[in-house]
Amino acid sequence: MKFILLSLCGLAICFLPVSSMAANWCKPNKSPTINVRTSTDNIKYDFSLSEKDLNKFSISTISPYGDNVITDVGGLMKGGIETTQQMSFGTMTNPNINQMCIWHDTIEVILHIRPTIFVANDFPKGTCMHNSILDHEHKHVIVDREIVNKYAGLIGQAIRNDVAKYSVFGPFPSSQSQTMISQVKTRMQNILKTYTTQMSAERKKRQQAVDSLAEYQRVNKSCK
Repeated sequence: MKFILLSLCGLAICFLPVSSMAANWCKPNKSPTINVRTSTDNIKYDFSLSEKDLNKFSISTISPYGDNVITDVGGLMKGGIETTQQMSFGTMTNPNINQMCIWHDTIEVILHIRPTIFVANDFPKGTCMHNSILDHEHKHVIVDREIVNKYAGLIGQAIRNDVAKYSVFGPFPSSQSQTMISQVKTRMQNILKTYTTQMSAERKKRQQAVDSLAEYQRVNKSCK
């Protein structure tokens, strides 16, 4: 699984002025726009490789047969969840005291899936075994789609809760504007990191459940 995260600041510079400290002149002129969404590429299919070729792929799930049983890979789903975040800010400056404040204007998070399904050419397209393996690999794609939908909701709610609690940051000296913007960005990135870490762990667990012994036996016995 691949995660794209902006760099995080050290703890020593992550102190933020809270909204309760804002002066009367320091007020957002509109509510922030928060957009957390999912997207996915169309599934790509590759039926050109052999079982021997697929055996060379790095696979994140563990064979239910155990390490002492040698198995061939008849199919697999390769992909990951890419997470990106963008944000913009509104600002207000009081030139009389050379201070300013900032607030979130827009926050956008995208959880994106790039799935590719491989079925070994040992099982030609149209055969029973090819279709059974293909059906199994589609279950892995379904899990990823369910995961991103779940965590898009959780991330969106966490961001909305934080923005409601800290609606404005400041006032602070205007000379510190870039430092403060960096710290507010880091605050959002930390929220995203928390949930993507949880998402990664849940994804691994659920994908492993798809590759259960019962499921492998079902696929192997589905065709005479």
